[in-house]
Amino acid sequence: MFDGRLADLAIGLDAAHIRWHAYDRPDEVSNGLALCSIHHKLLDLGVVGLTSDRTIAVSQRFTGTGESAERLVLSLSRAPLLGPQPGAAPAGKDHIKWHQSQVFHGPARLGG
Repeated sequence: MFDGRLADLAIGLDAAHIRWHAYDRPDEVSNGLALCSIHHKLLDLGVVGLTSDRTIAVSQRFTGTGESAERLVLSLSRAPLLGPQPGAAPAGKDHIKWHQSQVFHGPARLGG
């Protein structure tokens, strides 16, 4: 993930919805992820997704042979999703289930 900063300001982070606006997505923390623009696009395209136990899924259909593909995508397979700030709701399982069935191009890779 891109982690650029300008002083105390994070640059390059997007608020990504797990369940899209067109499908009655609520604007709430449990339907959102803070992602860099590359990972936001990969989520929207179904290259990456989430499992029910909140780990990152990477589609077996994704191909990439360079160092960037390995570092930015393939190495994420089965990595744990970092949780929200204490007291905030984690990614909602109903939103994850929707993304798995409507967007993610499974099956998922089994390892990193």
